Amino acid sequence: MKKILPICIIGVLILSGFGAGALNAEKENVNNDTNIVNSSERATHTVLGEYGTATWCGYCRYAHGALKELYAEGQLDFYYITYVCDMNPTGYSYCISHYNLYGYPTLWWDGGRRVDVGAGSVPGAKSTYTSSINYLGSQSVKDVDIDLTVTWLGGTEMQVDCTVTNNEANTYGGTIQVAICEKESSRGWIDTGGVTYTMTFLDWAFNEPLSISSGGSWSDSMTWDGSAHGYSSITEDNIMVIATAFNDEWHQGYSYPPSSNPFDAYYVDETVAATPGGGSGTPNKPNPPSGPTSGVIDVEYTYTGSTTDPDGDDIYYLFDWGDGTDSGWLGPYPSGTPVEASHAWTYANTFGVRLKAKDTMDGPWSDPLSVEITGLRIEIGSIDGGLLKVGTVIQNDGDIEFTDVNWKITLAGGAFIGKETAGEGLTVPANGEATISSGFIFGFGPTEITVEAWIEDGPSDMRQQDGFVLLFFVKVNPGGGI
Repeated sequence: MKKILPICIIGVLILSGFGAGALNAEKENVNNDTNIVNSSERATHTVLGEYGTATWCGYCRYAHGALKELYAEGQLDFYYITYVCDMNPTGYSYCISHYNLYGYPTLWWDGGRRVDVGAGSVPGAKSTYTSSINYLGSQSVKDVDIDLTVTWLGGTEMQVDCTVTNNEANTYGGTIQVAICEKESSRGWIDTGGVTYTMTFLDWAFNEPLSISSGGSWSDSMTWDGSAHGYSSITEDNIMVIATAFNDEWHQGYSYPPSSNPFDAYYVDETVAATPGGGSGTPNKPNPPSGPTSGVIDVEYTYTGSTTDPDGDDIYYLFDWGDGTDSGWLGPYPSGTPVEASHAWTYANTFGVRLKAKDTMDGPWSDPLSVEITGLRIEIGSIDGGLLKVGTVIQNDGDIEFTDVNWKITLAGGAFIGKETAGEGLTVPANGEATISSGFIFGFGPTEITVEAWIEDGPSDMRQQDGFVLLFFVKVNPGGGI
């Protein structure tokens, strides 16, 4: 058995041959990835946390409490597996041989792309884990999909069916791991705070290498019997199966960063989960969202979608706009109820708009709706004053002529005559401009001049500048613009 060096040991704690130091300091390893991203950015994949712990570990209750709370809150796209190392020899062996475990608690995120060690409080651990999940959710991953189904066969038996599809242009190499877990331990595995451990690892359904040609897939099916593996207390409603694809690109990882307890790190590309019951229990795959398939930049368009949940659960929805942003989770909505969200793209391209649904677990992404966005843009130039009127130019920065531009000039204050002038059907040449001006203006006093230009269901712009009306002359202050 490999010897594990303690960091901060509360006494000398060795139970059932499975020993490690209990760590009270929160520490992290980013393995050459240093940029932290905002949590509002769209996750590229579902993050996996692998949690090494023991029932005797004093500080592990903080790590466990943080994971439970973050998962229950449902705002972060992640799953976690708990290896209760002093109770499960298979999990302990994995933490030692695969990750070169140093001490408890340790969170290996996405195969060791980031490592968080120790915990001093639940709020502190939550903050650390949130940072890790947000960071990892922004990282580039290989384009693979996992389809996982768990069917309860009766007694303590279940059938696990798993398919991995390679959407990359090249052969995908890596490992598929499918872990059978209990949502809450039925075997009395509790932390030192008296809380039953959650997402506790029992055994592997699959743990084998992958080599999938471009556009191809790997599939396998197996029957797993809890009683045959010493878990006769498992029940259908307490099982969660978590499947993860790790790619085969090697990285140097450290289980006690920055440089202690090295291990071979292979990063996660996708993670999904399923519960038994004749299917995944997750919402069904939505159809592609419905909505406009073409448009222009800076104009908001609305998209609609829906799906159903096989268990009739309420559903949350997430629109992926294809430009690195998303709608955020919307809901909950009753199963089958349509949801809509709006988005404006800021640059021209063809985007794939997708929709995902979840109840307690994420369902699959829909196929994308292709939306072509062109670079049409209206821009209003600086407003000029003068004798009897004000004027400006409407600029067309695109390669397509505008023939139906509407516009309006409004003076708020100062003007007795000529408070508003409007026009429609204005033509603005491609990569050119057209001049507009107000009608006759007469008045006295300060004013705020607003110019608006728009195309129905197209681009628009507005500009505001302050000025002063002195009888027949309008002075416009420089600056402004919205």
